[in-house]
Amino acid sequence: MTEFNRTQLSELRKQMQSALEEANISFGGLSITIDVGNCRYSGGEAKFQVKCILEGAKTREQQDLEFYAKLEGIDTTAIAKLQGEDMKVIGYKSRARKNKWILQRLRDGAEFVCNDHVAKQFFKKREEITQ
Repeated sequence: MTEFNRTQLSELRKQMQSALEEANISFGGLSITIDVGNCRYSGGEAKFQVKCILEGAKTREQQDLEFYAKLEGIDTTAIAKLQGEDMKVIGYKSRARKNKWILQRLRDGAEFVCNDHVAKQFFKKREEITQ
């Protein structure tokens, strides 16, 4: 065997993730979450993306959410029912072409993405009527 396949790399990613979680790595007394992400491979070489997040720090998606939610009038505290499930907006992918908004299903924490139209339809801030 001189070349990787998807199944092998998927298993390798899971093993890397579990090893990093068991290692309980800290940096200068700060707690760090390490996430093994996407993989690029060619033949017998594979490169994994690894993301390190300090506990309490905001991710890029969370920072972008604050900016674009204000710009688009999206209520980040709202909970909406989509396809019978309670969902809330938890992030924004600024580099995505179509499905930029990241939603989280409250029942189990599963994440989904949606486009601008769906986000505005279900999470648009309600206008208050003043007299």
